This record gives sequence, C-alpha cells and structure tokens, in this order.
Amino acid sequence: MSYNRNANYGYFRGGTEISRNRNYPLWHLEDVLLPLFEKDYTYDSLRETIRSANHIWCAYEHGKCVACALITDVGTNGGLYVMLFGVRKSAQGRGIGKQLLESIIRWSRRQGYSFLYLHTEYDNKKAIGMYERAGFQQEVFGNIFREQLPQFGSDVLSMILFLM
Repeated sequence: MSYNRNANYGYFRGGTEISRNRNYPLWHLEDVLLPLFEKDYTYDSLRETIRSANHIWCAYEHGKCVACALITDVGTNGGLYVMLFGVRKSAQGRGIGKQLLESIIRWSRRQGYSFLYLHTEYDNKKAIGMYERAGFQQEVFGNIFREQLPQFGSDVLSMILFLM
C-alpha cells in the first residue's frame, strides 16, 4: 500500500530530496514515525493519523526515507497543524529536520497559510530549539486560535509560527 495525495513538490539539498504528497509507500512513513512515537501510537493509530493528513512531507537520502511530517489544515484562520514530525534516529543531527521544516515553511507561505501550529514534548530540547530557531513561539496565541486548535495534556508544549 502506498500513500498519495495528488501533488508533487520536490527539493534537493545536499543529497537530500524533500518532497510533498508523492506516492509514498505506507511502510516508509511507518518505518520513520513508529519508532519515534511508539509510546503514543500503534500501527493502526499511526495509519489512521497518516490517512487523516492533508499534506505529507518526506525527506529521502539515497532512496531511503529518513524524515516525515504529517500536516493537516486546521481552523478557520488558514492554519496548518503539524500532527507528527520526525527524523529517523540514525539521521538526526545532520540538519535534515531543519531542511524539512524550512521546506514546509516556504511552501506554506507561498500557499497563503497564516500559521503553523504544533505540539512537542517539554523535554525534547533539540526539537524545541529547532522550532524556535525557525521562528516558532511558545503559547503566544489568544483564545481565537486556541478554541480551533488541537489540545493535548500538560506534558506537551504548544508552539506556533505566524507566516504573514
């Protein structure tokens, strides 16, 4: 089984191909995301999350999927919610996550989205640092956004990047 949304978008940086909504084999997404989020997802719940994504981004090196992001449209204010964002452990620390995030931000701006919203765990300092360097802010949005955005428990940090 493969996963396809009907648009392609490719970037090539330093041997890494970053693309959006291509015909990704489902197991490529599972191979990257399940080991990173196994405490929160089963195969079935991860597959349901993949199916619910409006936009799927992947980074490939030498034909191997090394990073993924699952994103969905959210709210009435033209925003996107990053449901899952992960880089294979063996590929972390090489800037692939940064490249993937920068590609998503550029594309989102060009498409006219107003913000990107995500959650990360408080103790994930590397991810928080990457998001902050990209311009994300911690919980600076008012009730107009909060009412329309997914909420999780107190063990996660909500972050937002205003694109306009």
